[in-house]
Amino acid sequence: RNAGFLTPEGGIPESWRERVAKWPELCGAGEAETPTGACDDEGALRIFEKDADRTFVDATHKQLYINLLMRVWPENRDYNQGLGYTCSLLMLLFDEDTIVRLLTAFTRSDKYTPGYWRAAPDAYVRDAKVYGRLLQEREPDTAALLMVCVPESYASKWFNGLCLHVLPYEALFAYIEQFILEGHVFLFKFALALIARIKPGLLKCEQTQVNLLYEHLRLDPKQYPDDLDGGVFFSQMVEEAKAVKVDPAQIARLREEEAEALAAHRRRVAEQEAAYSDDEIVFSDEED
Repeated sequence: RNAGFLTPEGGIPESWRERVAKWPELCGAGEAETPTGACDDEGALRIFEKDADRTFVDATHKQLYINLLMRVWPENRDYNQGLGYTCSLLMLLFDEDTIVRLLTAFTRSDKYTPGYWRAAPDAYVRDAKVYGRLLQEREPDTAALLMVCVPESYASKWFNGLCLHVLPYEALFAYIEQFILEGHVFLFKFALALIARIKPGLLKCEQTQVNLLYEHLRLDPKQYPDDLDGGVFFSQMVEEAKAVKVDPAQIARLREEEAEALAAHRRRVAEQEAAYSDDEIVFSDEED
């Protein structure tokens, strides 16, 4: 959702160039150590190639994208499409080494989102559930409506994908800048601000209108065009998110509770699968 923010001639607006240049330093990526090693996982390489084909038209950008993902791979030895989305945006702004340092900072530092960019992102699932509990506490009527859309199924576009497919670029840059400043806490603040802003539209929906609910939650252009409110709707949402009050200690406590609950669930599933695999069917010709 560029909405005229980036231009082929001038790139990013002059007013943003100095701000964007500070991002690496703000997140501690300026001189951070980058992952060493190489990606020798054939399955991962196939996924990188497919995502490159989906993201870029020309071969040069496709190969650069693949090379960057290969360089980040040793940090987690895993991959989630949210990493690819973020990488593709940073390619518009920074050189290769800076991109790798930024991606590494996001996936390594506890301030940000370690564990989000994995194929099975338990850290993201945990945080989506934390957001769900905050929503129940602050917006119980909206939370009740959204019971048909579990947070894990829709918050990924805000959290894991850093709103790259949600916000027009001008608001997106402000969102990412604030994420860099505040870390994962801002994700919860933004999610609550987004719900507060679209609540009137959400509450007009019935629970049976699941597709329509998702259109609202992902700020689909059919519901929220780029020029809404003279083009300031989305930027105002980010500003409102900055003012949302959350208690980092509460978030830390809820994260711990949800991590424990998720781990217990994983153990139960593993035990059930093990018990099922141990059940042997004895055929008549196997009996003594």
